[in-house]
Amino acid sequence: MIRSNIALIGFMGSGKSTAGRLLATRRNKTFLETDALIEDRACMRIEDIFNQFGEERFREFEAQVVAQVSAAADAVISCGGGAVLRPENAALLKASSIVVFLDVLPETVLWRIGPGSRIRPLLEGVDREARVNELMAARRPVYSAVADFTVRTDGVSVDEVVSIIEEELDRL
Repeated sequence: MIRSNIALIGFMGSGKSTAGRLLATRRNKTFLETDALIEDRACMRIEDIFNQFGEERFREFEAQVVAQVSAAADAVISCGGGAVLRPENAALLKASSIVVFLDVLPETVLWRIGPGSRIRPLLEGVDREARVNELMAARRPVYSAVADFTVRTDGVSVDEVVSIIEEELDRL
Protein backbone atom coordinates (compact mmCIF):
# COMPACT_ATOMS: atom_id res chain seq x y z
CA MET A 1 0.00 0.00 0.00
CA ILE A 2 1.21 3.46 -0.89
CA ARG A 3 1.28 5.79 2.10
CA SER A 4 -0.46 8.78 0.50
CA ASN A 5 -1.81 10.13 3.79
CA ILE A 6 -0.10 12.17 6.46
CA ALA A 7 -1.28 11.39 10.01
CA LEU A 8 -0.54 13.85 12.79
CA ILE A 9 -0.38 12.32 16.25
CA GLY A 10 0.42 13.77 19.64
CA PHE A 11 -1.06 15.03 22.85
CA MET A 12 -4.03 17.39 23.07
CA GLY A 13 -2.91 20.94 22.45
CA SER A 14 0.09 19.91 20.36
CA GLY A 15 -1.30 21.62 17.26
CA LYS A 16 -2.53 18.65 15.22
CA SER A 17 -5.75 20.25 14.00
CA THR A 18 -4.33 23.70 13.35
CA ALA A 19 -1.20 22.44 11.59
CA GLY A 20 -3.20 19.74 9.82
CA ARG A 21 -5.55 22.21 8.17
CA LEU A 22 -2.66 24.32 6.89
CA LEU A 23 -0.66 21.28 5.78
CA ALA A 24 -3.68 19.91 3.89
CA THR A 25 -4.10 23.24 2.10
CA ARG A 26 -0.42 23.47 1.18
CA ARG A 27 -0.27 19.84 0.01
CA ASN A 28 -3.63 19.92 -1.76
CA LYS A 29 -4.97 17.09 0.41
CA THR A 30 -8.25 16.50 2.18
CA PHE A 31 -8.24 17.35 5.89
CA LEU A 32 -9.78 14.73 8.19
CA GLU A 33 -10.08 15.13 11.95
CA THR A 34 -10.84 11.93 13.85
CA ASP A 35 -12.52 13.66 16.79
CA ALA A 36 -14.96 15.50 14.48
CA LEU A 37 -15.71 12.25 12.63
CA ILE A 38 -16.37 10.48 15.94
CA GLU A 39 -18.86 13.17 16.88
CA ASP A 40 -20.55 12.78 13.49
CA ARG A 41 -20.71 8.99 13.80
CA ALA A 42 -22.04 9.07 17.37
CA CYS A 43 -24.32 12.07 16.76
CA MET A 44 -23.05 13.56 20.00
CA ARG A 45 -20.12 15.52 21.37
CA ILE A 46 -17.07 13.68 22.66
CA GLU A 47 -17.62 14.87 26.22
CA ASP A 48 -21.17 13.48 26.06
CA ILE A 49 -19.87 10.11 24.81
CA PHE A 50 -17.48 10.00 27.77
CA ASN A 51 -20.17 11.07 30.23
CA GLN A 52 -22.87 8.70 29.00
CA PHE A 53 -20.91 5.67 27.83
CA GLY A 54 -17.35 6.00 29.16
CA GLU A 55 -13.94 6.02 27.62
CA GLU A 56 -14.10 2.44 26.33
CA ARG A 57 -17.11 3.20 24.10
CA PHE A 58 -15.36 6.34 22.87
CA ARG A 59 -12.31 4.22 21.96
CA GLU A 60 -14.57 1.86 20.00
CA PHE A 61 -15.91 4.78 17.95
CA GLU A 62 -12.35 5.98 17.54
CA ALA A 63 -11.21 2.59 16.18
CA GLN A 64 -14.03 2.66 13.62
CA VAL A 65 -13.05 6.16 12.51
CA VAL A 66 -9.34 5.31 12.33
CA ALA A 67 -10.22 2.40 10.02
CA GLN A 68 -12.30 4.79 7.91
CA VAL A 69 -9.63 7.49 7.58
CA SER A 70 -6.89 4.94 6.99
CA ALA A 71 -8.79 3.85 3.89
CA ALA A 72 -8.71 7.40 2.55
CA ALA A 73 -6.16 8.59 0.01
CA ASP A 74 -4.31 11.88 -0.15
CA ALA A 75 -5.49 13.09 3.25
CA VAL A 76 -3.99 14.87 6.20
CA ILE A 77 -5.41 13.18 9.29
CA SER A 78 -5.50 14.89 12.67
CA CYS A 79 -5.71 12.04 15.17
CA GLY A 80 -7.12 12.30 18.66
CA GLY A 81 -4.48 12.14 21.37
CA GLY A 82 -5.24 8.53 22.30
CA ALA A 83 -5.83 7.15 18.80
CA VAL A 84 -2.51 5.32 18.48
CA LEU A 85 -2.68 3.78 21.95
CA ARG A 86 -4.54 0.83 20.43
CA PRO A 87 -2.00 -1.19 18.43
CA GLU A 88 -4.53 -1.95 15.69
CA ASN A 89 -5.11 1.78 15.15
CA ALA A 90 -1.39 2.45 15.05
CA ALA A 91 -0.89 -0.35 12.51
CA LEU A 92 -3.63 0.99 10.23
CA LEU A 93 -2.21 4.49 10.33
CA LYS A 94 1.36 3.28 9.75
CA ALA A 95 0.24 1.27 6.72
CA SER A 96 -1.63 4.14 5.06
CA SER A 97 0.16 7.24 6.28
CA ILE A 98 3.42 8.93 7.00
CA VAL A 99 2.99 9.45 10.73
CA VAL A 100 4.22 12.70 12.29
CA PHE A 101 4.44 13.11 16.06
CA LEU A 102 3.84 16.71 17.11
CA ASP A 103 5.65 16.86 20.43
CA VAL A 104 5.01 19.55 23.00
CA LEU A 105 5.96 20.27 26.60
CA PRO A 106 3.33 19.80 29.33
CA GLU A 107 3.42 23.48 30.28
CA THR A 108 2.69 24.42 26.66
CA VAL A 109 -0.28 22.04 26.63
CA LEU A 110 -1.66 23.58 29.81
CA TRP A 111 -1.23 27.09 28.41
CA ARG A 112 -2.81 26.19 25.04
CA ILE A 113 -5.85 24.36 26.38
CA GLY A 114 -6.36 26.88 29.18
CA PRO A 115 -8.59 26.41 32.20
CA GLY A 116 -11.87 27.28 30.50
CA SER A 117 -11.35 26.08 26.95
CA ARG A 118 -13.08 23.20 25.23
CA ILE A 119 -14.02 20.37 27.56
CA ARG A 120 -11.30 17.74 27.82
CA PRO A 121 -12.90 14.61 29.34
CA LEU A 122 -9.61 13.08 30.45
CA LEU A 123 -8.78 16.23 32.43
CA GLU A 124 -12.13 16.96 34.06
CA GLY A 125 -12.33 16.93 37.84
CA VAL A 126 -8.64 16.30 38.41
CA ASP A 127 -5.44 18.23 38.96
CA ARG A 128 -4.95 19.16 35.29
CA GLU A 129 -1.20 19.71 35.57
CA ALA A 130 -0.59 16.36 37.27
CA ARG A 131 -2.90 14.55 34.83
CA VAL A 132 -1.25 16.12 31.76
CA ASN A 133 2.18 15.11 33.06
CA GLU A 134 0.97 11.57 33.82
CA LEU A 135 -0.71 11.05 30.45
CA MET A 136 2.16 12.56 28.50
CA ALA A 137 4.72 10.39 30.28
CA ALA A 138 2.71 7.29 29.38
CA ARG A 139 1.95 8.31 25.80
CA ARG A 140 5.18 9.91 24.58
CA PRO A 141 7.00 6.54 24.08
CA VAL A 142 4.03 5.22 22.08
CA TYR A 143 3.91 8.34 19.90
CA SER A 144 7.66 8.11 19.28
CA ALA A 145 7.49 4.42 18.37
CA VAL A 146 4.64 4.92 15.89
CA ALA A 147 5.95 8.09 14.23
CA ASP A 148 8.13 8.31 11.15
CA PHE A 149 9.47 11.57 12.52
CA THR A 150 8.86 14.10 15.30
CA VAL A 151 8.36 17.86 15.19
CA ARG A 152 8.47 20.04 18.33
CA THR A 153 5.71 22.63 18.38
CA ASP A 154 6.73 24.67 21.43
CA GLY A 155 7.52 28.31 20.72
CA VAL A 156 7.08 28.13 16.94
CA SER A 157 4.28 29.36 14.73
CA VAL A 158 1.91 27.06 12.90
CA ASP A 159 3.50 28.17 9.63
CA GLU A 160 6.93 27.14 10.94
CA VAL A 161 5.61 23.76 12.15
CA VAL A 162 4.10 23.04 8.74
CA SER A 163 7.28 24.15 6.97
CA ILE A 164 9.33 21.75 9.13
CA ILE A 165 6.89 18.93 8.38
CA GLU A 166 7.11 19.65 4.66
CA GLU A 167 10.91 19.66 4.75
CA GLU A 168 10.90 16.27 6.48
CA LEU A 169 8.32 14.88 4.04
CA ASP A 170 10.44 16.00 1.11
CA ARG A 171 13.41 14.08 2.58
CA LEU A 172 11.47 10.82 2.75
